[in-house]
Amino acid sequence: MNAILGRPRLRPALITALALIALMTPWVIKSSYLLGVLILGLIWLTLNQSWNLVLGVSGVWNFGHLALYAVGGYAGGLFSLHTGLSSWIGLLVGGLAAGAGGVLLAIPSLRLRGIYAALLTFSFAYVIQLVITSDRSGLTGGSFGLTGYHGLAFGTTDATAVAHGYYWTALAVTLVTAAAMLLVTRSPMGLAFVALRENAPLAAARGISPITYQVLSFGISGFFAGLAGALYAYYFGVITPTVMGLGPMTIFVTMMVVGGLGTLSGPFVGTALILAVQTALEGYPQARLIVLGAVLVAMVVIMPRGIVDAVGAINRRIERWVAEGEEAEDEADDRAGEPVQTMAGRA
Repeated sequence: MNAILGRPRLRPALITALALIALMTPWVIKSSYLLGVLILGLIWLTLNQSWNLVLGVSGVWNFGHLALYAVGGYAGGLFSLHTGLSSWIGLLVGGLAAGAGGVLLAIPSLRLRGIYAALLTFSFAYVIQLVITSDRSGLTGGSFGLTGYHGLAFGTTDATAVAHGYYWTALAVTLVTAAAMLLVTRSPMGLAFVALRENAPLAAARGISPITYQVLSFGISGFFAGLAGALYAYYFGVITPTVMGLGPMTIFVTMMVVGGLGTLSGPFVGTALILAVQTALEGYPQARLIVLGAVLVAMVVIMPRGIVDAVGAINRRIERWVAEGEEAEDEADDRAGEPVQTMAGRA
């Protein structure tokens, strides 16, 4: 995060400026299409932050995260459809349902790492997608998706005001997620996640329970993924099994790799860049997939730790050069003052 925000003295001003820009965006952007892109980007950012907790910070190859995203969407939609209660409550229901799903997913993957955890969690996502697609009861809508529920209520039917309401809701959810990720990663819990990622046997030997912390990681990340999924379902008015397909998975993995796994600002950078590419190539779906694949391969080869880490390395190098230059100037000043002091002493 520090690498992106720059020098400590400038961070408060920069954060304030970014916050003001984010708040004023709905009034500045007149295009409903671009505002919709930003809303989708904020939903994606929430999802990426939650996935980064388990994949980047905890180091567990969880490729079932999009299934939790879908669970949140379906839970929120079904709640609103069958209870008639406020969809604002449905947001929380979606988060809780996905959080519970995350805990259930964590249990069979407790003793797995690397490719084995990836295969298990990917299979989980595939099974969830298959169950929803094959549904003939009408509960989930099958392959056509779930529709017919009401979205979030903003006290108006004006399309512009509703769009603004969704934007601020998505922004609030994103900021709450960011604050939660910051608190978690800076807490003893976050340190335990990192310790288990770096050396699980050593961490376990020092009293850190892999079972407890992996369940916590899956549960917390699942909750915020569910919030994103429910918000997605309410905004678009439909949730389909395709949200957990290979295409979306490729997009989200690329976002995290580009930004930098395990960093707080990585999801922000990766989401912004890939969303821009997605928008620019909106009319070229095949080219878009090719470009995303090329970007993913290039990042793995050139900057395997992501843009945030690369920027941080450059900043550290510049600071080291500046410090060395200042030390050299001080030494030169000291040497220049020595003859004067000697002559003064002789006099």
